[in-house]
Amino acid sequence: MTTYSIGQLAERCGIATQAIRYYEQERLMPKPQRTESNYRRYPEEHVARLQFILQAKQWGFTLDEIRELLILQDANGDRAQAKRIAEEKLIKVREQIRHLSKIESVLSKTLSECSGEGPMQKGCPIIEAVVKNDVAAPRVACKPSILKA
Repeated sequence: MTTYSIGQLAERCGIATQAIRYYEQERLMPKPQRTESNYRRYPEEHVARLQFILQAKQWGFTLDEIRELLILQDANGDRAQAKRIAEEKLIKVREQIRHLSKIESVLSKTLSECSGEGPMQKGCPIIEAVVKNDVAAPRVACKPSILKA
């Protein structure tokens, strides 16, 4: 049976060894077997699990959502629960797409209005658009004391 050191696993999956240790700590990755000299040894199944974690992160799943999916997988859980998690993610992804689409539209319009010449004192449509918050999204709230210079 082929096993990998933490360095080999990290290299194979393109991540840092610290990330693997973090996923173990967060109980996304099972604890690996250890050699007599206490070195971690990862079987091939851990490669597949780590690749799943990394791909799920690319899809925008949070570590908590990934953990839920892995628990379902490990326990041969109900597909309905996995579907619910994916449906909730899809709703969030669609919201993000709508928001990014608005940002793209405002940026495109603002760039066409900006000559790119002259001092900032005369005003800048890019800065003004950000301040005006032309993109419908929740405003970032700051404490009044932070706003004072």
